Amino acid sequence: MSRFLLPTPAVAVVGSANLDIVVRVARAPRAGETLLGTGYETAPGGKGLNQALAAAAVAATSFVGALGDDDAGRRLLDELTAHRVDVTQVVTAPQPTGRAVISVTPDGENSIVVIPLANSELTGGQVEAALNARMPQVVLCQCEVPSEAVRAAAGWALQNGARFILNASPAPGVDPRVLSSADPVIVNLEEAAVLVDLPEQASPGTIAERLRPLVRSSVVTLGARGAWVDDGTAGRSIAPVAVAAVDTTGAGDAFAGTLAAELAVGKDLLDAARSANAAAARIVGAPRSERGRSQVIDG
Repeated sequence: MSRFLLPTPAVAVVGSANLDIVVRVARAPRAGETLLGTGYETAPGGKGLNQALAAAAVAATSFVGALGDDDAGRRLLDELTAHRVDVTQVVTAPQPTGRAVISVTPDGENSIVVIPLANSELTGGQVEAALNARMPQVVLCQCEVPSEAVRAAAGWALQNGARFILNASPAPGVDPRVLSSADPVIVNLEEAAVLVDLPEQASPGTIAERLRPLVRSSVVTLGARGAWVDDGTAGRSIAPVAVAAVDTTGAGDAFAGTLAAELAVGKDLLDAARSANAAAARIVGAPRSERGRSQVIDG
C-alpha cells in the first residue's frame, strides 16, 4: 500500500493498527453481567497507529504494519496519511484489518479486547525489508504484533546503529534479548511489575532499579502521577500534568510516540519524557470524537 513518500523518517513505528469500537458504559460490567451502554463510536486505533500519529506531530515518521484489503484498512491508511505518516511500507495481509473493543466509563477509565487479525500476519522479513527501505534513526515497537516482528525490529536497530525503543505492552512473554536492546523500555507500573516479578505496590524507583540489569534505560508511566525515568544509572520522577480525565484510551501511546520522536530530534530522555507526559495529558482530556477523525455512531 503506497500513498506518497516522505523524506527519510526520523522514526519508524513497527506495530499494530486496528479499527476501534468504543463503547460508553456507566460502569465496568461484572463477570457474567449484561450491561446496557450509552453510546459508541468507531475510531482508528491500535498501539502502532496511535504511536505513529503522535510521533508524526514532532518528527518525520513511517509506519510499518499489516492491514487487510478492506474498508477498515483503507480508513486507517487515510488517517495515517492525513497526519503525514509515511505508509509506503504498510503490508496488505490476507486477513481483515484488526479490531479492538473498548469500554469507557464516565471517569475515563477503559478496558480493551484486541482482535489482531491482519496484525498477526506481519513477519520479521517484512519488518527488515521495510526498515532497510526507510533507514530511520529511531525504531519504536510494541508487543501487539508477532514476536518475530518485534525481534526483527530490535535486531535491525542494533545492526544499523538506530535507537530501539520498546513499549513492552502486553508485558508477559517479552523476549529478554529484545528487552536488553530497549533504550528505553516504556511500560506502565503494572507492566513493569510483571517484567521484574514485583508487586504493583512496589515503588516506581524500586521497580526501575530491578529493570536496570534487563534494559539500557526505562520509563515507567504512572498515569495521573506522572512518570519515573531511569537512564540506567539514576532515576527521577516526572511531575504529572493536571487534567480532567475524559478518556484514557491511547494516552500511553501518545506518550510513547512523542517520546520516541523527541529523542529522534535530539532531546535527552528526561526532557523527552516531560514532552511525552504533556502529550498524554492532552489525549486524556479530549473525547475520542475530537481526536482525529473518529466516527461517532451514537451517544
